[in-house]
Amino acid sequence: MASSPEFTLPPFYCPLPAACSPLTEVAGAHALEWMASHGLCGAPETRDRIHDAQVHRLLGLMVPQVENEEVFLTLTCFANLVLLAEDLLFDTSHPASGLSGIIEQAGRVMRVMESPGFRASAADDPYTLALVDVMRRMRAESSPARVGRLIHEMRRCFAGAIRGINALQRPGGLTEDQYLSIRLDDVAGHLTVVIIEMCGAEPLADDAWQSPAVLACLESAAMVGALDNDLFSYRKESVHDLNLINVVQETRGLSLQRAVDETMVVRDRVMQLFLRLREDLLVSAPRPLRYLLVQLGQALSGHVEWGLTAPRHAAAHAVAASADEAFASATCWTDSPSSTDTRPLRYPSISWWWDQIGRTHGESAPRTNE
Repeated sequence: MASSPEFTLPPFYCPLPAACSPLTEVAGAHALEWMASHGLCGAPETRDRIHDAQVHRLLGLMVPQVENEEVFLTLTCFANLVLLAEDLLFDTSHPASGLSGIIEQAGRVMRVMESPGFRASAADDPYTLALVDVMRRMRAESSPARVGRLIHEMRRCFAGAIRGINALQRPGGLTEDQYLSIRLDDVAGHLTVVIIEMCGAEPLADDAWQSPAVLACLESAAMVGALDNDLFSYRKESVHDLNLINVVQETRGLSLQRAVDETMVVRDRVMQLFLRLREDLLVSAPRPLRYLLVQLGQALSGHVEWGLTAPRHAAAHAVAASADEAFASATCWTDSPSSTDTRPLRYPSISWWWDQIGRTHGESAPRTNE
């Protein structure tokens, strides 16, 4: 597996094979042309961000079987805007603006997204104009409930990112549970689930979204993706950002390699839970839920493939080959998890997921008196 003088990245466990939508390159070309039409590709650094992120490829791997092509094209444009918002607001903000400036800018983005009749003018910046346009397209192509969930999850992403920045600035370290609570939001895991669901022909019913078993399954998948991101992006971010590797190293007093290995153990235990919950739900899942669960399983493999090959995350020395060549090594994967422990992890914010094993999407866990 990938290694450096500091640590060796263990292989990833995911028994569900990746697949890629045949619309991927079409969507990428469409998004690039659309962003250029709004003046978002003029600066070299912006073009580099778009190229290095390969958002269209990520979306193609996340949604291998697209049932609504127009929505998929629009979501590819939207996902590129999310990337730019993340980079421009949170990665490269001027220190002078501080957290208050970031909150103000994030609030401005959300107000545009929430306003069906937002009156853009020529005085607005290109990002605002593009956001108004993509939300107009989204409302024309998708249902109000789906668009509402997308907006809600974008707000959750901003809230998580702001919590993360605040955690970095305050004295004292985070517990592992506090970190996982933040990471589930700021990594856009919930947003990704909603994006996948929007590409299906039939919407998922409200009672399924609110089911504890379904929520546990979807959140566990999102957490796997979050921890995968921590692992494959560590060389890029290292000590400069929140990362479970850093938190584990500090809270448990471990070496870097041991912290990496322990992070993979947490990841693999959550992965095994997701697979069990997914298997339970697929037995009687209605078609919209089945669509989401099938796509989501493949998305986890695809996310790792993207993360290990996209220039945005790959180490400089690993980018020389093409993405396919770089990912051809079988050592990226393992057939066995790093831990076979099926007990709930001792993190209060997520341990309830394990209570949902064996329950259908319409059942709730029994109340207990403790």
